[in-house]
Amino acid sequence: MTLRLPLLRNFKAPSLALAALLLATACASAPTRPPVSIGSGQPRVDPVTGEILTDPGAQVAETATSGSFRSDGGLTPNFMLGLDVKRAAVLLPFSHPNAQVRAEAESMLAGVELALFENGGTDFMIMPMDTAGRASTAEARADEAIQEGADIILGPLFGANVGPVKEAALRKSVPVVAFSNDRTVAGGGAYLASVMPEEEVVRIMGYAATRGTRTFAFLGPDSAYGRQVEAAMRAEALKNGWTVLGAGFYDPSTSASSEVSRIASLIKAERSQVGLLIPERGTKLLTIAPLLIVNGVDPGRTRFLGTSLMDDSAIWREPALAGALYATVDPDYLSSFKATYDRIYGRKPTDLAAAAYDATALAITLAGENNMKHGGVTDPDGFMGVNGLFRFRLDGTSERGLAVKEIRNSGAVVVEGGVTRFPPGGS
Repeated sequence: MTLRLPLLRNFKAPSLALAALLLATACASAPTRPPVSIGSGQPRVDPVTGEILTDPGAQVAETATSGSFRSDGGLTPNFMLGLDVKRAAVLLPFSHPNAQVRAEAESMLAGVELALFENGGTDFMIMPMDTAGRASTAEARADEAIQEGADIILGPLFGANVGPVKEAALRKSVPVVAFSNDRTVAGGGAYLASVMPEEEVVRIMGYAATRGTRTFAFLGPDSAYGRQVEAAMRAEALKNGWTVLGAGFYDPSTSASSEVSRIASLIKAERSQVGLLIPERGTKLLTIAPLLIVNGVDPGRTRFLGTSLMDDSAIWREPALAGALYATVDPDYLSSFKATYDRIYGRKPTDLAAAAYDATALAITLAGENNMKHGGVTDPDGFMGVNGLFRFRLDGTSERGLAVKEIRNSGAVVVEGGVTRFPPGGS
C-alpha cells in the first residue's frame, strides 16, 4: 500500500490564531485493513462549511463569530449543532519561553491542519490548547479538554508533561497520543507517536545482522539520548545472542578523540565484522568518522551504523562515511507530505510535524469508525501514515516500518524500504 501525492486545493495556510476552531469530518472512507491508510492523499470531499474560498481564513473567522453551545455532550459550535461531533484536543507549548520550541509547536499545528484539510469534513473538531511547556499547565488543559468533551488528546510534547495529562485523561478513559520520545512515560493510556530511537536501533541492527554483522560496538555522546541508544543496542544484542564489544561515551561539548582511540583499539582486535553504532550528526560526526579511520579502523571490516540523525545531506560527502547505514522513515511516504507542506506553508516541516499529521489522521480515522478508544488506537493491524507503517503496543510505545538507507558518493539511497504490513497479532 502506498501513499499518493496529496491533491490539495491551492489555498493559503490557516494562521495559528484561526486554528482554535478548525473543523473537519471523520467520515472519509478507509481501505480494507490491514493496515488502515490514515494519510489517503486525497482531497476532502466536503469543505468545512460551504465551498472552499480563495482565503479560507475568512471563512473560519466567520464561523468563529457564530458562537458556540455548551451542553453535556461537550463544547459545540452553533453550526455543528445536531451533528455527532468528535473532538480532539491538541496540547502543545505555543507560548513556551524558548523560541525554537514555539516554532516546533507551530509547525506541529500546521501538520495537524494539513491532516484535517486532506482528510476532513464537517463533524470533527480540534481544540488547540497551550501548555506553555509546564506540567501543571498541561494537566489543567487536559482537565479542560475532557470537560469540553474531548474524545482523544493529541500531545503533550514533553515527557515530563505526559504523566499529569494521562492521569487526567485516564479518569474518563480518554486516549492520549503524545509526542515525547521518552519511552518511560508511555503506557497507562498514553501512546507515543514520535519515532522512538529504540525502533531505529532495532531496525538498523537487524538489517546489519542479515548482512553478516553480529558483533557491535557503540560510540556516542554522554547524554540522555546517547544512553538511550546504547541501552537499546545492548538489549537488542542480548535478545538475539549477538556480541557487544564495548561502548564509548564522550562529553558532547568536548573532543571525542580519547574515546575514538579506545573504541578503535577494541575493533582492531576483533576478527569478525563489526557494526559501530554512532548516534551523532553534523560537525561532530564529520569529526569522528575520519578520526576512526586515522586510528586504524578498517572500513572493509567495520560498518558505521546510525540513527535518523544521519539523514542529513550535509554529512553525506564525507568519504569516511561512505557505506554507512542508518534507519529512518521511508522517504517514499514522507516526500509527498514534505512537498505539500512546503507548498502550502512556504517552509519545510519539522520531523514532529509529520508525527502530528499522523496522530491527527489517526484520530480522524478512528472517529469515522466510532472507535476513538484505547482498543482503536492499539489496533494490531496498524496504520499507514506519512511516516510509514506504525502501530501502538499495549505498553504505549510504537512499532515502525522503517527503511534503511546507505550513504554513497551520490548521496543516501534506500537499500531496504519499510514494511507495508505487520505480521499477524500484536507486537
